[in-house]
Amino acid sequence: MNFKNIIKNKINLRKNQKFVSIIGSNPSKGARSPLLWNKAFSKLKMKTKMFPLDVDNQNLGKIINLLKLNNNFLASSITLPHKEKVIKYLDDVDQTAQEIGSVNLIVKEKNRLKGYNTDSLGFLCSVNKIKKKIKNILIIGCGGAGKSCIISTKNRFPMANIFLFNRDLKKLKKFYKSIKTKKKNIKIIKNFIFLNELRKLDLIINTTSIGFDLLVPPNNLNLKYFSPISQSEIKINKLNSSEKVINKIIDNLLETFVFLKANSKAYIFDIIYNPPQTTIMKIGENVGMKSINGLEMNFMQAVEAFKIVNKKINRKKIIEVME
Repeated sequence: MNFKNIIKNKINLRKNQKFVSIIGSNPSKGARSPLLWNKAFSKLKMKTKMFPLDVDNQNLGKIINLLKLNNNFLASSITLPHKEKVIKYLDDVDQTAQEIGSVNLIVKEKNRLKGYNTDSLGFLCSVNKIKKKIKNILIIGCGGAGKSCIISTKNRFPMANIFLFNRDLKKLKKFYKSIKTKKKNIKIIKNFIFLNELRKLDLIINTTSIGFDLLVPPNNLNLKYFSPISQSEIKINKLNSSEKVINKIIDNLLETFVFLKANSKAYIFDIIYNPPQTTIMKIGENVGMKSINGLEMNFMQAVEAFKIVNKKINRKKIIEVME
């Protein structure tokens, strides 16, 4: 079976062309990595090209196995929602990615597939620019990128109080148990009531897809209208009328405003880069907060991933050709 038969989008891959890819639910609809990687390949006069591969959950294992057998395949970035699920299909996983429990890059090495995580480096490049003493941190989300941010935050701010909030509490508790190093300063927020009681936060990090410019079926409602600060879970499939949508957006905006107003001295770091200013960032800035989007994090993780795949090219040169 040709892997092109199980992807949802069409690609123009020539016969015997060396290639890398980015695998996700729909990277063909706006992923930044193909733009960055292909720009670098072109400037470096390399004939390799990156292609977005839109893959459903049920076909993830199939496409990984088919790519492994493809002699022209070199590597692939992994994006939502496959960063955690892809691990079971790999032959080896880098120590950092193993600790995080999430992979955003797979590389073919001697006919074996090895997983890496470069999100953490990109995350730190952005966080290190915050000029403020950080004592109390809230991290929202525990998906593939969220796990990376949690571990990176723990290592970067070992003395800070870190509060974790995720709608899937069972998943969050499981990840918390997997953290092997010191974690006494990490606390799980069990529900919105406890979340709403948080005060004196210095940094709020959104690692969820809530706020991303993404149309979600079945009604194609866009996530960019919402923030991740919500009393109830934002179930797009239940918002099947204009009235329900409007009411949900209003509730979400009010809940976000109240929470951010009470923590108005904090920074907001939203790892989303599209749109450049998310709903939570807009509300935060309206109450006097400073914010950072995920543009640099996305750029630097791509630089590091490109470096892993193309070991002979130095990092400074990669940054130069990607910018």
